[in-house]
Parts: sequence; C-alpha cells; structure tokens
Amino acid sequence: MKLTSIYFLLLTVFVLSCFAPYGATQVPIIYSSDLYHPHGDPDDHYDLATLFAQEEFDIRGIVIDVRNSTIDGVGWQPIEQMMHITGRRVPYAIGLKNKLKSRTDKAFGQPAVFQSGIDLTLSLLRKSKEKVVLFSAGSGRDFAAAFNREPELMKNKVKAVYLNAGNGPGGIQWESNTDRGKHEYLRLFESGLPIYWCPCWTPEPWAKQISGTRSHKTYATLFYLTDQNVVYRDSPLAVQNYFVYCLTRSKDDPITFLKTGPHELPRGKRHLWCIAPLIHAAGRAVYERKPGDFVALSEENAGRKGLAGKKVKAFEFVPCRVVSQYPARRTKHIKQTVTFDSKKTNVHIFHTADTRYYEILTSCLRNLLDEIEK
Repeated sequence: MKLTSIYFLLLTVFVLSCFAPYGATQVPIIYSSDLYHPHGDPDDHYDLATLFAQEEFDIRGIVIDVRNSTIDGVGWQPIEQMMHITGRRVPYAIGLKNKLKSRTDKAFGQPAVFQSGIDLTLSLLRKSKEKVVLFSAGSGRDFAAAFNREPELMKNKVKAVYLNAGNGPGGIQWESNTDRGKHEYLRLFESGLPIYWCPCWTPEPWAKQISGTRSHKTYATLFYLTDQNVVYRDSPLAVQNYFVYCLTRSKDDPITFLKTGPHELPRGKRHLWCIAPLIHAAGRAVYERKPGDFVALSEENAGRKGLAGKKVKAFEFVPCRVVSQYPARRTKHIKQTVTFDSKKTNVHIFHTADTRYYEILTSCLRNLLDEIEK
C-alpha cells in the first residue's frame, strides 16, 4: 500500500472514531504499541491478540508508536485482522515521528500526519465519562506529549498508565523503549499519573533471563516461549493465519489471508513482555484448572466455572517510590532509585510472585488465544 493510501486510511479511521460508539465492557483502554508489518519483533502481534482476546476491554483506540521515524510499514494489517476476527471496530492512528526535545515538549512542530495519535488520545479522553487506562508497549511518546498539552485532562480522565519499559530496580535504564525516548519516559514518571511500571528486564544476568530457566522471583515482565507454535496451534484457523501472516511477513491481502490454509505453522523461540500486564489491566487473575493448565479469568467467570478457590498469584504490582535522575551530558542512561516505602509510594512496580511464572504465562496465553472469536 502506498504512503498516501496509508495516510488516507488512518485519517479516515480517526475521523470515524469521533462517532464510534463505545462498547459495553468495563475497562476503557487506549493502547499504544510500536506495531509494524513486516515486524521488527512479533511480540507486538501477540500483545495485540491478547488485548482483543479479553472481553473486559473496551478498546477505545490504538496509537501506532512510530519506531523508525517513518510511516512506511506501520502495522495497520494486524489491527484490521484482529478487528475482522473478533467483530470489534476500533479507531487507530499514527503517533509522533520524532523523540521529544525535552520533558515539556508538546510536539506541535512535528508533521501533521504524525499528530493523529495525540489527537485521538485527547479526543477519546474528552468524550469519556469514565476514567481510561493508558497502556504503552513502546516509547510512551504520544501519551507523554498528550500530558504536556492537556495535563489536567489527563489527571482527571486517566485511571492508570501501564508503562512497559526499563530495567526495574538496579539503577541504570538502558532498555530499548527508554533509549527511544528518555524525555517521554521521565515525563510519565514525573506526571503524577498512576503509573504501573512494567520493567522489561531486571538487573540479574541477561543470559539467565533469556534462558527460560529462571526459577526465582524478579521485577521483570519477560517470559520465554521455547516454541511459539505451542501457544497458537490449537487456536481457531483465522487466529493461526493471523500469526502465519505476521511470522512469514506475508504481502498478501491481510483479510483474505485469514480465510486461507491451513498453513504450516511457524515454529521458533520467542520473548514476550506485555501479556501479564494486559491480564492485570483487564482485571483478570490467574486460576489453575488442573496441574499445569492455567487460565486468566475475571472473578465472576472463575466463580461460574468453579475455580474460585484455585487462584494462583503468578504476579503482582508492588507499591514503591521511584526517584529518577536524568542523564548528565556524558552519561547515556537514566538512573532510577527504587525504594519500597509504602508511605511515599508514587509507582506500582511489576513483580513475579510464583517461580512457575514462565509456565503459567505460556498456559494463560495459549488459553486466551484458543478462545478468540466474534
């Protein structure tokens, strides 16, 4: 699709969003992700499927967090596919092209085509009668700039900000989302909004994290699929094709492709980060149906299925106080001091609470994908 066609498509979607009715579900959410096709990392496609799989989410809008300072390759295809599979219609828009110049930058100087992410966010917040969850699976740039433009609106209408970035307790923040936007990262921490910090990594040795053998508790959302085929091989055909389309970098029409196949399902290892925070944002908890079989359900649905007494605390958000230090001229990375002082809490930080975290999240994801339907 040509640049002008993508621009027209996204502009049309944004305009239509002004008249889009809200759903009847209970957790209004605006979702931001550096979603591309072909992908840079297909973890974003797993996150998007998890977002759409949970009926509690009233998905008000999606902001595509521009990763490469260009509109080329922005991931409208997976969004259109998920909307087709689930029958939901969700407005989406392109985010800012460039990093913020300062923590107070309102980004008015960036090109018009990249302003629609902020415009959509602020428009949706103004119209909302309820407080809205903001979920950032990227740089957080558009949410930070939106706060700079209308801080009182954000304070009045934002229920929580899930910020998937950083390294957790340990001082130095060198993770890719923080490197893509130090000003935006710090702006959100300093905003006074309710921050649910979801560090992508942790100070423990990197090799131990990616080995898939972590057996202790830690402050990082990362979990590891030894074979990503495991989580979608029993899903509905359209869901399987959604992942095949992504993982094979297909150039076919995205909606038509959903009806083809069956195809050979791609295999391979995969790191994922945002599944547990998305489960938490939906208001779900984890339950063990039988040994090794875990599901993420609302309390109401768990009771209906006879699982009320089988809740498992796989993860939690712990209150803490985070003090940030902006990098000096000769210092590349942000420094953050984390103390667990309940009297001076300004952030809730993600924490794995069960040594079976990898196993539990893999099972929950598989079961979520199996249930996606209209």
